[in-house]
Amino acid sequence: MSVLSATGQASISGDEHSLRPPNSIGQLFRDWGEIYIDTFCPDLRTIKLIRAVRACRTPTLGGQCYECKDCGGKHYHYFSCGHSHCPICQGIKRMQWQDRLGVRMLPVPYAHITFTVPHELNGLIRKNPAPMFNLLFQSAWQTIRKVCADESNVGGLPGMTAVLHTWGSDLKYHVHLHCLVTFGGYDRQSGEWRWPKRKRKVARFRKLRGGYRSIFLEQLEKEMEAKKRVINYHESYEMVTKGLTKKSWVVNHQHPTADTKVIEEYLGRYICRIGITNKRLSYEKDGKNVSIAYNDYARQVAGQPAPKADRHLHPIEAMGQILQHLLPHRLHRSRHYGLHAANTYASLAPQLPDKVKREGATVRTIIEILRAMLEEEPYRCPYCESDQLEKVEILPNRDYSALWLGSRAPPLRPMLVEPDFSEPELDEI
Repeated sequence: MSVLSATGQASISGDEHSLRPPNSIGQLFRDWGEIYIDTFCPDLRTIKLIRAVRACRTPTLGGQCYECKDCGGKHYHYFSCGHSHCPICQGIKRMQWQDRLGVRMLPVPYAHITFTVPHELNGLIRKNPAPMFNLLFQSAWQTIRKVCADESNVGGLPGMTAVLHTWGSDLKYHVHLHCLVTFGGYDRQSGEWRWPKRKRKVARFRKLRGGYRSIFLEQLEKEMEAKKRVINYHESYEMVTKGLTKKSWVVNHQHPTADTKVIEEYLGRYICRIGITNKRLSYEKDGKNVSIAYNDYARQVAGQPAPKADRHLHPIEAMGQILQHLLPHRLHRSRHYGLHAANTYASLAPQLPDKVKREGATVRTIIEILRAMLEEEPYRCPYCESDQLEKVEILPNRDYSALWLGSRAPPLRPMLVEPDFSEPELDEI
């Protein structure tokens, strides 16, 4: 296996022989990243994300070149940055998360329940993201646990996995929590599995919405009026929650299903990145326009998929829409409760009925995932479809970033005396 040095001959968005789709997000961050930093002066974590995305899958990080032995075509694959919020890479990490989720799943039907925070609280969440996100997780779990403990609904302890999303399909700020909830629960007193009293839902919608709203607002009042405040805001609790006590909060409860693969793939799609991909974003460099394709749920007809629509933004505004979804440091986007929690399941596993115990699944390693992908679809030349390819390693080229960074020289010092450029008189010569 030979080794090459990465050069700046290939375009920043990828070589013309690359097998990957156009890296529109990376090109956007390379063209406007430094302008965004100089204009808005973001924090260090945001700057690190910008500089990681613009270097992702470019010669800056090195890569591999596959040369076809039959037609001589070259196909470049550059390495990814590995940032936990990068919208370009993290494919294998998402597959591993789905494997870990599959290990936690019980052989019972599951219901997909979504808890949404009213947009009136967006300002409070932006000011206090970490405590408000924790409050959302706790309120959703307490709501599910309370309604399932009621004998008129389930009468048992359920299992729940929650995944936090802060975006809508159009990348606007829309905080909501996706929850996979077991359709039933374990009764510790009788040692039996309890099924819900209703066929298609865990509890009545009014119970879910009213319970979620009251628990959330009660916890929020405690946090905002405590002596040692964790949530700080320029408005009081009464001003922030004005009108929210009578408003109907959105809780979407889908029908239970035993085939949860589609839901697992949907939750895993954005578990390691912000909710946008190159397939939905197109960047016109000359026209300074960014187009985002999204699902227009406002015009959706019942029983039909949502129609597609486009949102056009200036590049700087598009970057802001993406970067606003960066989570606080060390905040876990996904959490497990009840029977999905490791400690709870370990203590109750000997008492659970055999029909609801977990199957002996294991989490695949990176090598196993790659091997499975290669077995399903062999890597072939896109021109002649030959599988006779020779791999050549490309070393990282740190100088490649100079193509979009430009000059980094310090600013000139101001002159103390203004120079005189007027022509001298004849007697002065």
